[in-house]
Amino acid sequence: MSIHRMGTILILLALVVGACSGGDSTDEGSAATSTTTLVAATTTIPATTSTTADSPVDDGTTTTTATTVAELPDEVERVDLLTFAQGALFVDQTGLATGSAGRALRMIDGDPQELTITTDGAEPVELIYKLPSTTTFDRFAIPNVVESPGNVTFFKTVTVSGSAEGADRGFQVLAEFELETHEPDQEMTELIPDVVLPVRWVKVDLAGGINIVAGDEGRTNLEFTEIIGNGTQEEMPLSEAFTGVWDFRLTERLDLPGLPLELQQTGATITGCLDTIVINGTVNGRIARATGVDVARGDRPSAFIFVADEDDSIQAIWSENGGVFGARSVVADPDVTTTPCSDDPPEPQFCGVAVYVNFDFNSAVIRPESAQVLSDLYAGLVAGGYTQVSIEGHTSTEGTTEYNQDLSERRARAVVDDLVARGFPAGNIAAVGKGETEPLLSPDTDESSRSLNRRVEIVCG
Repeated sequence: MSIHRMGTILILLALVVGACSGGDSTDEGSAATSTTTLVAATTTIPATTSTTADSPVDDGTTTTTATTVAELPDEVERVDLLTFAQGALFVDQTGLATGSAGRALRMIDGDPQELTITTDGAEPVELIYKLPSTTTFDRFAIPNVVESPGNVTFFKTVTVSGSAEGADRGFQVLAEFELETHEPDQEMTELIPDVVLPVRWVKVDLAGGINIVAGDEGRTNLEFTEIIGNGTQEEMPLSEAFTGVWDFRLTERLDLPGLPLELQQTGATITGCLDTIVINGTVNGRIARATGVDVARGDRPSAFIFVADEDDSIQAIWSENGGVFGARSVVADPDVTTTPCSDDPPEPQFCGVAVYVNFDFNSAVIRPESAQVLSDLYAGLVAGGYTQVSIEGHTSTEGTTEYNQDLSERRARAVVDDLVARGFPAGNIAAVGKGETEPLLSPDTDESSRSLNRRVEIVCG
């Protein structure tokens, strides 16, 4: 492939693979109405504490009860559905200072590290996110409520509302926190609603501060970490938005030109390039997870997460050479019509690359949205004439080594079984579990990195 260097490379990495729990069908066009009773508690518990949904009831709501850590293996955490890696999109904000949109994305990156937020000082902060499909939350939590030295304090009041109608209407309160500073490590303030609602939009209001002294009520620097949302989510339809040529721009500086990005989607497979970075990826629902190598810089690695909205607009995050994620916007620009790979587009690759398959939570059961992924994989292996194939399962580094090894083996075997059922010779394909031993990103302290590490790799002979 002919690739030409075009400007400074700014690579957005984000990877995600779903170990999601399944959801029950709900009409997205109707808003459920009910009273929500809230029980909040600050507990000194590991992040593995969770809730378990009971059977849905006829009115479209789901009753939940708090459970103990022992009901789930200590090694696993429930999937945080309020993360970009799981398809949650930043929609709008009020109250943040100009240029702070990236902070809104960091509040849903799955990383409990505290971050300083500059407000405009005039009103509380309001953030609006859109979920990729109808979601029913049964637990919210805020980790790592800490006070840093200096003229900064943690937000005190956090209100989480949800809507099934739109980003500007129909919101009902789902949870309201009054925060206090945590003492031990791993402490978390959680809230379990007795009744939860199916929603598509989430609004998070942040107000006040834990340590506001008289005369300092208008302070503009406050801290926050992460808003966690667990629950169930409906299957996402397969997006077909990942074909085109765009300008890949910094979300906080859309006035500046970015890098030329070109993607080609075939079924659930994407190929393309960002400047001199060759991209291969997988689409599950509205989420495309991809890796890349910079052929002009010694095959320097990159990784991406692209999330498509229903109007085919795309947001993304990108990391180069294991660096931090950065927020990017995929912008249509009449001046950007070609890329370095337009004349010689890369062919889809299945061997030697990461393939992302979604599984049920804490399970080797393949989710329905990954059926097209496996269909594409089967067709690619057959077309390539490969006679010996190994499917390697990889996990993130959460939990114990033993648990992750077993999970990787079961998931690799599930992919092998699917391919054999499609017609691949059983004697020519093997399952291998790699566990957490070969992460693409390390440390994987945020959900984007963890979701990138949860993958299968195809070794062909």
